Amino acid sequence: MRNGIKEWVDGHVTITVRGKRFERMLNMAVRDGIRIWNIRRVGEEVTRCDILIRDYFRLRPLLKETGCRSHVEARDGLPFWLLRIRRRSGLAIGAALFFIGLYMLSSFVWSVEVSGTKMVDPRRVIQAAEQVGIKEGAWKVKLKEPLVLQKELLSLLPEASWVGIEIQGTKVMLQVVEKDAPVKPLATGPRHLVAKKRAVVHKILPEVGRSQVVSNQLVEKGQVLISGIIGNDARQQAVSARGKVQGEVWYTSNTSVPLKQTTHRLTGEKLEHQYLLVGPYAIYVWPFEKQSFAQAEIAEQRFLPSYAGYTSPLGWKTVTYAQSEPVQTEMSVEAATELAKKFAREDILQKAGKDAFIQDEKVLHVTTENGKVYVSIHFSVIEDIAIEQPLVGQ
Repeated sequence: MRNGIKEWVDGHVTITVRGKRFERMLNMAVRDGIRIWNIRRVGEEVTRCDILIRDYFRLRPLLKETGCRSHVEARDGLPFWLLRIRRRSGLAIGAALFFIGLYMLSSFVWSVEVSGTKMVDPRRVIQAAEQVGIKEGAWKVKLKEPLVLQKELLSLLPEASWVGIEIQGTKVMLQVVEKDAPVKPLATGPRHLVAKKRAVVHKILPEVGRSQVVSNQLVEKGQVLISGIIGNDARQQAVSARGKVQGEVWYTSNTSVPLKQTTHRLTGEKLEHQYLLVGPYAIYVWPFEKQSFAQAEIAEQRFLPSYAGYTSPLGWKTVTYAQSEPVQTEMSVEAATELAKKFAREDILQKAGKDAFIQDEKVLHVTTENGKVYVSIHFSVIEDIAIEQPLVGQ
């Protein structure tokens, strides 16, 4: 029975035998224990077959005795493969060093990524990970067991209820699950809700306490809206007033917009810079002379081969620079006015606070001077006007 692996390890050759007495030579070879296979006729007195290297030298006396001649057509097996490597030792050494270097690079951590954070700053997580040994350039073999690292990270991050650690090739993924934020207890001290600015009451919804105003009533700053004193003249009690009071507040906004606007447009010219990525480092490769534009939009593409969750530390980065040039355009007074109104709305709503909305707006006047449009706008805004006022000594 043939053993293909043993034949490859021992090495074998494919030979062509010429002669009229090949069958006699074959019988003599079988008698002497010489292994010959893949026998096929390729001509009238020409036969091709395979034979082990050590048996080929034993075949020579039989060839001489039967008057046949042989010629080696092909060589295969481990001995010939080693011989070829020996002749190309430089290439073999280079390939070996490349794979050794690739293995060494893949044995280190080259990037740390954090996910799942909402309230916790990801930089705090990375700093905590560095304290337990998880950082760029760390040797993965020297890292502690994941369960030990999880306990150490949790002790450094009291805001986290769980930290998952997953190593994907040269990347470490930190999955953070934050603790639920504690519910702030409602104020228990006695208090009023008073107006924080002059306004007309739009809507009042008292929850705890006694309403002191009604809708469409003008109130001044500091006036009590919902009282924290409940009961009658004979028996009173101080409580923590709660509720929602919306009021109509008036603002005047003065905004200016230049008529000449500078924008940037792409010219169509592009430059590409090529980098070799080795771990966290980028080595500039092409073109030989670095060129750049005075103004450009920059885009970056990275290629890191990955397979079955393993990411190679070697990759390629292409940085594209798209040239742009400044372009000046002159707006009409109408367009500048609309832009000024947009800016003014955003500014007013930011000042008014959460849940505020503009009920009405009116342009008071528009003037053009020194290349700018000046717009004065009156706004009527519905916003929350209630603030707390403690009841001292009650």
